[in-house]
Amino acid sequence: MVEIKEVLFCTDFSENAKVALSYAIELCKRFEARLHLIHVYQEPGDMPPFEIPSQTKMDWVRVVRNIGLETEKKLRALGDQVAQELPACRFSLRHGKPYLEIIRYAKENRVDLIVMASHGLSGWEQALFGSTTDRVLRESPCPVLVVRKTG
Repeated sequence: MVEIKEVLFCTDFSENAKVALSYAIELCKRFEARLHLIHVYQEPGDMPPFEIPSQTKMDWVRVVRNIGLETEKKLRALGDQVAQELPACRFSLRHGKPYLEIIRYAKENRVDLIVMASHGLSGWEQALFGSTTDRVLRESPCPVLVVRKTG
């Protein structure tokens, strides 16, 4: 028998992610599992090798910090909303390459199932950007449920 006790839901706060969240919540209810919410944001790359005025560097640091603070507020609000249905809900904001952080979190927390949305990238977008979902599917330590928004 399959046991699902820890479910990881990955969000980018998109409409597609909202659809996938409903699946994650329902699965947690059915299996009496704990839901983990995670959002990973990728900070911009290192500063360019040429000299940038110190004020510009400071402005850049402020922008990155503000993105992190706003994202944390969004994740907390989502966690509070979900906690009304699933009191054992946990959430985590991570920095780095999304697929690597999702996989790392799943391993660290012995996740039994990952639930995430697919955005249906195709053609040049897929070739240029790749897909976090594809990479998680290939390297996940557990099963992955990919939910596509229909209609």
